[in-house]
Amino acid sequence: MSAEIAALDDALARAGEDVILRRVVTRSNVKVNSDVTCRAAVRGVSAEQIMGTIAATDLNVILSPTQITAAAWPGQDDSTPGGSTVNQALPRITDFVVVQGKPRQVKVSKPIYVGGVWCRTDLVVAG
Repeated sequence: MSAEIAALDDALARAGEDVILRRVVTRSNVKVNSDVTCRAAVRGVSAEQIMGTIAATDLNVILSPTQITAAAWPGQDDSTPGGSTVNQALPRITDFVVVQGKPRQVKVSKPIYVGGVWCRTDLVVAG
């Protein structure tokens, strides 16, 4: 684990909250929720962010890859094209984050890499 991920995990353990990262996947022709519980920093969006599709009620969510990777999330998804080189574990705009029991759709997903290693993802989720 990189020092950046360890520092983020420590900060989230102290000042974060548990959220659920959810993706609807297809397994044996059935759509199911693939969930992983993650520690996250959840905060309101800033005034500078409010424009276009970002609303004052939206939330910023910071996730570490630690729990996502450990759970091998999202697991099997029959709708993923064979030979896809996209990292399926990266949160995307069709995913949801359940914050304090309320599912919120991801509007923006910005993975952050340090030295080619995925260290963090910054999300904006619907409010």
